[in-house]
Amino acid sequence: MSQADLRERVTFFNTMSKSKELFQPRLSDGTVSMYVCGVTVYDYSHIGHARVYVAFDVLYRFLTSACGYDVTYVRNFTDIDDKIIARAQQAGVETSELTERFIDEFNKDMAALNVLPPALEPRATAFVPQMIATISDIIANGHAYAVEGGDVFFDVASLPGYGRLSGRQQEDNRAGERVAVDGRKRSPADFALWKAAKPGEPAWPSPWGPGRPGWHIECSSMIRELMGPVIDIHGGGRDLVFPHHENELAQSQAACGCGHRHGGHQGNGGQQGGESTSGAAGDAPQQQLHNGTDFVRYWLHNGFVNVDSEKMSKSLGNFFTIRDVLARYHPLALRWFLVSSQYRAPLNYSDKGLEEASGRLYYVAQARLDVVEALRAAGEEGQRAVAEAEALMAAATSTPPTPSATAAAAPQEGAAVAAAHSSKGKGKSGAAAAAAALAAGPALLSEVLTALADDLNTPAAVGALSAPLRTINDLLTTKAGRKRPDRLAVLAQLHVAMGRVMQLLGMELAAGGAGDGAQAGGLAASAAALEQLLQELRALALVRLGMTEEQVQAAIRERTEARAAKDFARSDAIRMELAAQGVLLLDTPEGTTWRPGSAASL
Repeated sequence: MSQADLRERVTFFNTMSKSKELFQPRLSDGTVSMYVCGVTVYDYSHIGHARVYVAFDVLYRFLTSACGYDVTYVRNFTDIDDKIIARAQQAGVETSELTERFIDEFNKDMAALNVLPPALEPRATAFVPQMIATISDIIANGHAYAVEGGDVFFDVASLPGYGRLSGRQQEDNRAGERVAVDGRKRSPADFALWKAAKPGEPAWPSPWGPGRPGWHIECSSMIRELMGPVIDIHGGGRDLVFPHHENELAQSQAACGCGHRHGGHQGNGGQQGGESTSGAAGDAPQQQLHNGTDFVRYWLHNGFVNVDSEKMSKSLGNFFTIRDVLARYHPLALRWFLVSSQYRAPLNYSDKGLEEASGRLYYVAQARLDVVEALRAAGEEGQRAVAEAEALMAAATSTPPTPSATAAAAPQEGAAVAAAHSSKGKGKSGAAAAAAALAAGPALLSEVLTALADDLNTPAAVGALSAPLRTINDLLTTKAGRKRPDRLAVLAQLHVAMGRVMQLLGMELAAGGAGDGAQAGGLAASAAALEQLLQELRALALVRLGMTEEQVQAAIRERTEARAAKDFARSDAIRMELAAQGVLLLDTPEGTTWRPGSAASL
């Protein structure tokens, strides 16, 4: 599937329209702008954060690597907030020291989860002057008011259409900020744009006196400053739809004077990702905005994380940080668990779910390692098969295929023809299998891309691996599979295709990706990385089981001695004891190894 074909299929569920929509970026030059609300940095990040940023990382990878868009991805840090101030005072440190620490800890968590860094990571405190300018525009346009004491509130009733993102009616709305209702407000639903300084709190000078920005204004101002008047995608957790994103939308609409003729701000088209503001003198700002009022074309929100079917929260005592989980499970196992559910669906966090994800990841990694070892065992023929598979995949996803790629793919076409001839007289199933051999790799990648294009359907993308895994098992373990003339060609295609699928899902390993398979050290590097992953998965399984590698090896030695003495009853008993604990023994010509399994106690 070419990038052009793929782009025409991409749909996302837009929270604004409450429906799936074809994704059409605002510009036709192949650029896309995406803003995702970041963390408030006063503590370690939790599983809910992991879900948000893994989901939008997959989206980022899909839009760039698969669709070929040039994506400007921005994710902020909220580094001034009531909770930050309270935690800093409790710890006896400056707010900047606290936020710096937890920004660093957040980045460590994201790196562990293989989340790619955004292009920009603005901090709220670096954009306070821009926030003051935005608030001034909102006041000038008649949508905000200052009160005695130096606070500034947004006048919700002044803006037609407030509540259209969340679907809430005016009478349903409550205060949008994290404080009790203030009697100085015109309406309980009005929310703070500027908060007057309190003793011992960070403050900035403003036209209304010293103070600090409210929570919601930061994203509106940073988007306007860094990305321009309109962005393609705005993302975050479902809990942000109201009040945060509803208030962002209101602020941005009010600041530009949309629906009014106040003049004022004409956009920020000179900034990266912004539309050009050039045109006839006197053009109204709303002409630059989506639907004349909106600064976001597609609102995307991921579902809640529940813990054993209850919403995760500190008050319920079912709150888990990313660090808590990674002490017991591999980061890629957590990532596999997260992408196994569609991003909009509620996700039930449980040890059982993580065990299943860890086991599935182990199975896939072992299958990929077995393929790599089979290709390495074939020597130059195996390396050549990988190079041809790379060319075939390139030809299948490019528009049009290059002559060199077509030429390089020709040997695999010949292998498929040979397989077709060898299948004569073996029935329709054999002929069909041979005919499909040439498309094994492209077919897998096409199925995955089709799934991701359908509102980022990662469960379907993960499920697409099942049939190739069965094919691998057949080619490596059955007599008929080992004799297939196209065996190496199919294995090489699946090696390359599965590598690219894992890259799209963010499950690729640190070294030896599929892209270097044709290089002299590519297969060796892939084997080393996969073996390291398997070793790390085994080590963490032992942590969960309360066992050590030495204990397992001692049991294996005891079993080997029992088998040598023909004490098969003892040998079977040891195997069963280990299996009951979650350690499954595997007897191979090279000796006995083990892999994690499902323990009765788990």
